[in-house]
Amino acid sequence: MKFKVGDKVKFLNESGGGVISKIVSPGMVNVAIEDGFEIPVMISELIKIELEAPVDSPKHMFREDFDIHVGAGEQNTAENDGGESLPLLKNSSRGDVAEGVYFAFIPHDQKWLITGLMDIYLVNHTRYDVLYSIYLEPEKGGYSGLDYGSANPESMHLIETAEREHLGIWERGVVQVLFHRDRDQKILSPGNSRFRIKSSKFYMEGNYRDSGILNGKAILISLLPLSAQVSIFQSEISEKDTESVPNIVESTETVPEQFIDRHRTSPHEAVVDLHIGELVENSQNLDSSEILRIQVNYFTRCLENAIFNEFTKVTFIHGVGTGVLKTAIKQIIKDYPNVEYRDASLQQFGYGAMDVIIRKI
Repeated sequence: MKFKVGDKVKFLNESGGGVISKIVSPGMVNVAIEDGFEIPVMISELIKIELEAPVDSPKHMFREDFDIHVGAGEQNTAENDGGESLPLLKNSSRGDVAEGVYFAFIPHDQKWLITGLMDIYLVNHTRYDVLYSIYLEPEKGGYSGLDYGSANPESMHLIETAEREHLGIWERGVVQVLFHRDRDQKILSPGNSRFRIKSSKFYMEGNYRDSGILNGKAILISLLPLSAQVSIFQSEISEKDTESVPNIVESTETVPEQFIDRHRTSPHEAVVDLHIGELVENSQNLDSSEILRIQVNYFTRCLENAIFNEFTKVTFIHGVGTGVLKTAIKQIIKDYPNVEYRDASLQQFGYGAMDVIIRKI
């Protein structure tokens, strides 16, 4: 009998059943049961519940199934183009996890965490349906579209099962997300997250931890904290706007603006003021997390555009405040091997600015 992740099954010799959530070996799988726990079960002890989806359903359009063959002479390494959504745990005794969208890297072998196959999930720990698109960033440059799909609220969606030596392709990339609910008091703006994961993380046991939403030890990477997502409030949409005739604009060819040019002070230098009042027209409705998100995104955009245009120094005015923005900037700079920072001129900028120095590679 052939099985795949997402199949609904019944137990042969006892009552109950669940959904296949993981391939353990040619003769064993993990089954997610109704209370949210996963249990290992021999394939010979399972009966598949046949539930065929309509031919034109999203499952048939966007997902190629993979099989587990009972009695195979060697382990069948399955390549999955997208698994079914599985419910998250709700076990606060193992630690609270803030609402948001995450990557979860879960080793198959929970006794030997740094060897063997790795399941990679997109985790939707929110009350929203999530539509996602994942891009990986190869060393040679550009982006490679890996996967797109959806994840139900409070669920985890299997992206792929990877060999340990292939995890290096997950070091850099981008995730784009849309949040949807049938009814809500506010609409969340689409989210974009650029992730950077050092492959050395996967070979240190201390990086794998328990959490209140996953069964087993995992590396949980935060992509989009829900608290940091900017909201578009319905009260801000005027009645006049909703009744007006849409403005139809003809498409034209445009020349991309070099973003850093608006801050240029000399041929290869710029000064960027990150105070929120300089970045948005009205910040009264923004909370602290939304402000930080806007400032960090603006900093990253300026830095990458400056590197692309071969700037040698950009001075960022971050202010004094609590130091949260300054700390976030320093953390981002660590991901750029040709970039370093130092305190800016005290006489010119005071205590709230830093020079970012860009070296040619």
